[in-house]
Amino acid sequence: MNSFNIVTSFSKKNSMSSIISKFKFYGLFLFVSLTLHSEEELPVIGDASSSVISIASEYNLGRLYMAQLRRTLPGYVDPVAQDYAEHLVYRLSEFSELTDRRLEVALINEKSINAFAAPGGIIGINAGLIFHANTEGELASVLSHELAHLSQRHFARRMQRQKDRSLANSLMILGSIALAGATSNPNALVVGQQAIAQQNLSFSRGDEQEADRIGFKNLISAGFDPNSTTYMFEKLQSLSRLSGSNELEFLRSHPLTKNRIADAQSRAQGFERKNYRNALDYDLIRQRTIVHFSEIPRQAVTIFEKEVNEAKTTKEKIRANYGLALAYSKDNRHTKALEKLREALDDDSENLILQIGLLELHIAAENYFEAEALASSLLSTNPNNYPITMFYNKVLMNKGEYELGEEILRKLTLVRPDDPEVWYWLAEVQGLDKNLIGLHLSRAEYFFLTGNYDTSIKHLRMAMELTGNNYQLTESIHNKIERSHKSIEALKSVS
Repeated sequence: MNSFNIVTSFSKKNSMSSIISKFKFYGLFLFVSLTLHSEEELPVIGDASSSVISIASEYNLGRLYMAQLRRTLPGYVDPVAQDYAEHLVYRLSEFSELTDRRLEVALINEKSINAFAAPGGIIGINAGLIFHANTEGELASVLSHELAHLSQRHFARRMQRQKDRSLANSLMILGSIALAGATSNPNALVVGQQAIAQQNLSFSRGDEQEADRIGFKNLISAGFDPNSTTYMFEKLQSLSRLSGSNELEFLRSHPLTKNRIADAQSRAQGFERKNYRNALDYDLIRQRTIVHFSEIPRQAVTIFEKEVNEAKTTKEKIRANYGLALAYSKDNRHTKALEKLREALDDDSENLILQIGLLELHIAAENYFEAEALASSLLSTNPNNYPITMFYNKVLMNKGEYELGEEILRKLTLVRPDDPEVWYWLAEVQGLDKNLIGLHLSRAEYFFLTGNYDTSIKHLRMAMELTGNNYQLTESIHNKIERSHKSIEALKSVS
């Protein structure tokens, strides 16, 4: 049996559903224990936190953390929402105090409200936060707060405060999380999570206040409504009364005190009313989450049919028609879906999310001729656009045009080298095109980015067997194998 037959398909996620709900926010503390075993234990960079971890170390550890996050939590795989979230986070970062803006955004397939920041520029966003936030400003208020945690280096400062008091205990707790990630041992992960809960490893009240203050300043600078934070707090209070803690993982790590609410209200006073940023694109992305979390498609259809009937402004009409189109598509009513999407485009023909939506609906309806023409046109005017490229590749794979699919995805890897979804689909199209070396190398990259280092090494070795006398490629593969070994050792070193 040849190499291609052995590995033409593979599972994207390890089965860890039994521990997903337990990991949640606590996994971000993995970085601390890894840091304390790094080669530069006492870097000097001029602030109080520098005796624990340097910015360079934070970045490297963030990549390790991101891989374990992808391995452990269910991703919200939606290239349109991913593209939007990344652009919003980068926009907010431009108004922040971050000196290192190499950011990565992880969307989590959880309906609960939560967002978090981890060292190295990692921002995690539950799809449920988008689902619940009524406006772009409300979402931005939470993300600005998380970016402030990063810019003020609250993780490193916390370890600076704790290192003389509870270092050994922290290493034990955090080491169990790292070990669980490295060995797929759910018992180790549960032990670590329980210990963290007992130790109350959340930010200090001062850190939260500082993140609120700086996040608010940056929110205003980015052009959002000063009341957005207050509105979000009111939303959290309301949900807390209705559902308790089930929907509010965010409040476990960011307690909503009376002083915090009062401070938000006080800061918002005194601003003259003006047209604050509240992009239509956010409304469209939110509609996607509403459809996504609708267990019965016809329920979503009912919701959006009502919105269409009640729409008064052009923006409301576009938003409602887009949501209804997606709901119809999910309910396999493709003719109606395309009709409503075109109505939305009649009101805003230049909106790229709507244009991509039309492409998406053509694919769902298996209108591949129309989909290919539209995708090619959109990609020509939006080179390397993430969602367009991903949808275009689906069309090309269906038509058997594997070589072109590989070409456009290879170009995308140059601008998104750390995106496992791109590598996953590149491997798929390479396998169909019987490009065995490319298939193994792409799968190796996918597994590396999702923290499955042993599997990554296996694919690299299979690629090595096929390289022949290509010494340059062989050397590159050797370096990638060494990279995986170093990551494995880094995780095991804290066990």
